[in-house]
Amino acid sequence: MKPKLILTDLDGTLLRNDKSLSPANRAALERAAAQGAQVVMATGRFFGGIPQELRDMPFLRYFILMNGAKVYDRQEDKVLYRAEIDLETAERVFDLFGPLDATVDCYQNDRGLMDRTYYDRLDYYIPDPVSRALTLRSRTPVDHFRETVRTGGNTVQKIQGFFPHLELRPQVMERLRREFPELVLSISIAHNLEINAPDATKGAALLALCRALSIDPAETVAFGDGTNDVTMLEQAGVGVAMANASPETLAAADLVALSNQEDGVAKVLEQWF
Repeated sequence: MKPKLILTDLDGTLLRNDKSLSPANRAALERAAAQGAQVVMATGRFFGGIPQELRDMPFLRYFILMNGAKVYDRQEDKVLYRAEIDLETAERVFDLFGPLDATVDCYQNDRGLMDRTYYDRLDYYIPDPVSRALTLRSRTPVDHFRETVRTGGNTVQKIQGFFPHLELRPQVMERLRREFPELVLSISIAHNLEINAPDATKGAALLALCRALSIDPAETVAFGDGTNDVTMLEQAGVGVAMANASPETLAAADLVALSNQEDGVAKVLEQWF
């Protein structure tokens, strides 16, 4: 049975390592949409951080953003689902990161905010040049980060950190789990850590979108590679992990596709479309 809803992560899944969309993957999405499937980008990025090439595709209407913090209907300019971190909790997370050899930033009101002291030293904090370029494009440097966030509202959509020395990341994750057991922790690209509200997962967002569209989750297929994709693969009718996926993501999958460098999404979709 052809899936009615196709959900795909971007980085490490649909996009190649250089963040480009291959002709084969583009053609596969176009074929599926032409045959009536609803194609959804399910990403850790906010809407403005999605490549323009994808935002220009007329058949892309629904977007799962910031790991499920927001489900957005572009055609109606309507938020279908929202799950954000309250400001008091966010402030406590910022306090935890403050003395660490790591960055901390957040998404708020659909834009990325980062203190300029981190932004100006990203070559140190993010050794991978592709991840660093993506972060530079998607963050707005501010001189007074905490004050800017406080004036932005009572919630933030997602918190991120980058670790130049990866041995620190598991220690910080353990401390976060101990002090903030309700928050959702995940990893999507090199050297990062992403922190979301309890109900901000791609799996919860998939179910919310299915309810809005009256689609049975069994009629969905989802593609992913990072730990932020695990819940989505678990909730989908068919969960597909890329060959380059994390061990946790591979364990949650029904199928394993070729890697993001080998048009894995297109190869799987070819069996239906």
